[in-house]
Amino acid sequence: MEEKTQVFDAFIRKNRTFGFRTFLEEQPDREEIIVAFLIILEYMKSGKIRVSQKDLFDDILVESLVAE
Repeated sequence: MEEKTQVFDAFIRKNRTFGFRTFLEEQPDREEIIVAFLIILEYMKSGKIRVSQKDLFDDILVESLVAE
């Protein structure tokens, strides 16, 4: 999970704002998707990202709050 956290950290520095679906499309299997989701929850909790969703069933917008 630590390696995946480093990958996500690099991803949010490169892509300051992105759709959750976009990030999930890069995950090769179900286990990786679950790990990615847990990392996103942890980053939300620690204040490193902000997530929003305009309407029900829309893509979730993830915004990095980490300085470059």
